[in-house]
Amino acid sequence: MNWKQAKKTVVAVPLSAVLLASAGLGTVSASTGSTQIPEVAPTVDTPAAQLRLDISNLFSTHFIYQTEVALLSYHEAKEGGPTGEGLEAAQEQLVANGGDLTEAIKSVYGQEAADAFDKIFDTQYDDSAGYGAAVASGDQEQIDQIKKDLLETFPTDLGTLLSEATGGNLPKDTAISVLQEHEKDVMQFLDNSVEGDFEEAYAEFNEGYERMFTVGTALSSAIVKQMPEKFENTKAVTPAADLRATFSQLLGEHFYYQTATSIEAYKAATGEGGEAFEVVGEMQEANAVEMAAAVESLYGKESADAFNEIFSTQYEDSEALGKAVAEGNTEKVNEITDELLNTFAVDLGTVLSDATGGKLPKETVISVLQQHEQSTIDILNSYAEGDYQAVYETFTEGHALMFTIGQALSGAIVQQMPEEFAAAPGMPETGMGGMADSGTMNWMLVTFPLLALAGALVFTRRKALKE
Repeated sequence: MNWKQAKKTVVAVPLSAVLLASAGLGTVSASTGSTQIPEVAPTVDTPAAQLRLDISNLFSTHFIYQTEVALLSYHEAKEGGPTGEGLEAAQEQLVANGGDLTEAIKSVYGQEAADAFDKIFDTQYDDSAGYGAAVASGDQEQIDQIKKDLLETFPTDLGTLLSEATGGNLPKDTAISVLQEHEKDVMQFLDNSVEGDFEEAYAEFNEGYERMFTVGTALSSAIVKQMPEKFENTKAVTPAADLRATFSQLLGEHFYYQTATSIEAYKAATGEGGEAFEVVGEMQEANAVEMAAAVESLYGKESADAFNEIFSTQYEDSEALGKAVAEGNTEKVNEITDELLNTFAVDLGTVLSDATGGKLPKETVISVLQQHEQSTIDILNSYAEGDYQAVYETFTEGHALMFTIGQALSGAIVQQMPEEFAAAPGMPETGMGGMADSGTMNWMLVTFPLLALAGALVFTRRKALKE
């Protein structure tokens, strides 16, 4: 299959249509004939917040597949070591994601802007794969040319387009700078990976993944500021929207590292590679610590301890499942599968429902968590069977599900404690990646800068124990 043809099969719902539909947990509506926002209970479900998370989902998915394509292209071109199998399927997903982004641009700015966006993005698909191949061959001239394209031409062209489309609400120089940093993230992830420095590679991955949420915040804020009526005069940056974005980001990272842990464990057990196994496992654990810290900031240490105890079984099972599948140990596979679907999902679903006072219905959250776990299991099984198209199609769906969970969880929390998420009157939109400025958000402003530190401490502790 020609992977570039994937663009022709993209099915994407225009953001402008999705955003204006009720999400089910309540929306904020502007008073008729006025741009003044009425006093209503805070909610994570507004058209502007939906735009922010839709864009963040698309760009974070883009980042994942761009790094995957670069790395697989390197392995395909490099003799010895991993083979790079799955490159074509990963490329198809990268291009399909570009098609989704193009449709999003079209839904807001029309066909002409979408065509311009698509033309710019086309160059990036080839350069992502080309960079991996050039590094593998040691072709310095080609490496330098692709770096120029990715660090100068692409960011300048796309940054200029986005700034002009938003009427300057997204500053051109800022947009170009952030896009340059994004491309550096991709290249440094590859460079560190091929050098065997997986600690630096995945630290770079985390930074790059989180940067996509910065882009989502900035671009959505610029669009909403430009056409407020289209988004019912709601804001992309509010305390409630910040909470939703934070949980979506943490859960998205969690899904990536859970699937990576199982696959790397499988590769290590089969002798096919798995050099990154220990590091991705540590990253999965560090991510769980960050989420436990978020739970503690909201519900206290007892709830966080319960959360952490349940979650610790999951990353152990993720490793064990990869090994059991590699060994063909059907009994062990069935035991772990049952643990993930019927113990972990039920225990965590119960804790989250109880913590939110039932705002998050127990049966519903258990069902969604089971769907999440089934996605990770299916991805591993498809990988073991060499069905890479199924691997990446399931991954894309599973990653999007994390945003649904983030929306539901944050929505329940905001409903439970609305006074903690009340936006300040007349609160301004922030710039590139800023969070809402509200006195009631002190817990978030204090806690979330510590989350990465908490995760880093776990990573450092495990490294020290190994040494």
